[in-house]
Amino acid sequence: MDAATIYQAVNTKYSEFASHANEGEAQASQRTRIAASFGYSPEDLASLPTGTNLGLSCGNPLATANLQPAENMVDLGSGGGLDCLIAAKQMLTGSPSPSGKIYGIDRSEAMVTLARKNAAEANLPEGLVEFIQAPITDIPLRDSTIDLVVSNCVINLVHDEDKPTVFKEIHRLLQPGGRVAISDLLAKKPMPHHVRHDAALLVGCVAGASLVDEYRRWMEEAGFRKESIAFINTEKDLNVYHDADGTAPCCMEETESKSCCDKSSESACCVEKNGIEACCTTNVEAGKKVDFNEWVASYQIYAIK
Repeated sequence: MDAATIYQAVNTKYSEFASHANEGEAQASQRTRIAASFGYSPEDLASLPTGTNLGLSCGNPLATANLQPAENMVDLGSGGGLDCLIAAKQMLTGSPSPSGKIYGIDRSEAMVTLARKNAAEANLPEGLVEFIQAPITDIPLRDSTIDLVVSNCVINLVHDEDKPTVFKEIHRLLQPGGRVAISDLLAKKPMPHHVRHDAALLVGCVAGASLVDEYRRWMEEAGFRKESIAFINTEKDLNVYHDADGTAPCCMEETESKSCCDKSSESACCVEKNGIEACCTTNVEAGKKVDFNEWVASYQIYAIK
């Protein structure tokens, strides 16, 4: 699947997430459950405007990032502003007038609009948080001006050919000694073709997951200190993404069954037959769900420039 197709699919789906940010108590409860399972405190989640937490996290990159009031931070793929607004509150706890700044970068216009709305509702000091619409492969900020770069379940959505560029951009932005705290899904094993090229699984943060060795190589090639790069498998249960009734993953959507679907598939909903790739909902009807834990794991990734 080429990069343009991937980015169009991701933009369409995540714009849809943004448009439904404030709908449904059951959905809000599920989003809270997902965020809590990845380490967000009830207090932090309750303090955020409705629609900030979209249930799309795979970790909590701020948990050990030790953000200081005088530091500048960038969040790659900032979505509805979850990590940016929590970071702002952390800075304000450290100082009533923090001198640092937080930048949220997102490709989706709808997400940036939502994040700006949420920031306004949070009544933050003017200029503390800024949301910018841009791809994370080409960030419109100056070199060596950032102390901390975070990202939460976003880099796996970037086409493999562009992932090295993401890490080069991160390295470019960071000051010497600047640090990285990334939460992302990484592949446990090489994925078969029918999984790797399934659009629904890609938008669902599974098919685009890279191997640890690939991630490490890209970070080293970007210039990060080899001895500083660390990967921690959090061993979280990723099947938390399935809806409470067990019928569909949160990052995917049920679609009509295709005649090409192979109902015998036990390990994945996606099959390839007669040259056609599809994500089959027949597996849902039969009580079979994609086991996210089979393919990917949630990692915390750290590095220093």
